Amino acid sequence: MKISNDESTRASQVAPAQPPVSLDSLQPYATGHKGVPVSTPAAHVEISAQALALSASKAEAAQYLPAVQAAPETRDDLVTKLKAQVESGTYHVKGTDIAEQILRRSAADRLQ
Repeated sequence: MKISNDESTRASQVAPAQPPVSLDSLQPYATGHKGVPVSTPAAHVEISAQALALSASKAEAAQYLPAVQAAPETRDDLVTKLKAQVESGTYHVKGTDIAEQILRRSAADRLQ
């Protein structure tokens, strides 16, 4: 959405800018567990083991990203070889290989 200068001016007339609120001014309203007032603001963050594992996995995967990006979209040599086999009638696939791929794809689809 684009806002023109005129629209910005009209918006500021409707809702004039207010000074920012400082955190210190909110302190009397801060409450902790079960509404007990808090004397000083504190932040405590815990990261689950699962989140740590995902973070480590992401870092590990990132190191392979350049190789994946450098890989060609298609493997032309393999495509050419398979195309020739199909055209000559010498391309054969085992039924077990097809079934295995169907099961793998089905499992992968359920994970998404």
